[in-house]
Amino acid sequence: MVTHDNRILDVADRIVNMVDGRIKSNVVVQEASVICDFLKNIPLFDKQTPNTLAQIADQMMVHKAEPGDTMIRQGDPGDLFYLIRSGAVDVRIDDGRQEKKVAELVEGQYFGEAALITNEPRNATVIAKEESIFYALDKENFQTVLEQSASFEEELRQALFNRQ
Repeated sequence: MVTHDNRILDVADRIVNMVDGRIKSNVVVQEASVICDFLKNIPLFDKQTPNTLAQIADQMMVHKAEPGDTMIRQGDPGDLFYLIRSGAVDVRIDDGRQEKKVAELVEGQYFGEAALITNEPRNATVIAKEESIFYALDKENFQTVLEQSASFEEELRQALFNRQ
């Protein structure tokens, strides 16, 4: 069904938004709800309105990884913010002398924000420990969220500071 009537949203399984004849977003409603639930439980996003969370969820892409897959590599430029839907990852840092595991992240946790905030190369390597599913937000959309909310940017900077 094609409509401009928002009353249909409660029964829709998928919502496709078009702007100027091009698909702007294509979201499975149930999945968008899951993304919003994850986001609102992350201090970085907890002050965002439901509408803003839904807009962020619309922009997130699903990525899958097998055990041993490298999601991000230390030294590479940052291009995506990741939210773990299921599975687990190891965070490893190479200090030039040795590589060591510094964290394990699981469902509901996130990674990749540091390089997007600082515009510096990735500060760690993240490797899937098991079959995992991630939601990813690209740098452009992540920056748009930063620009729209001073409190969001302050929270991100504080979270980045606390991780060091």
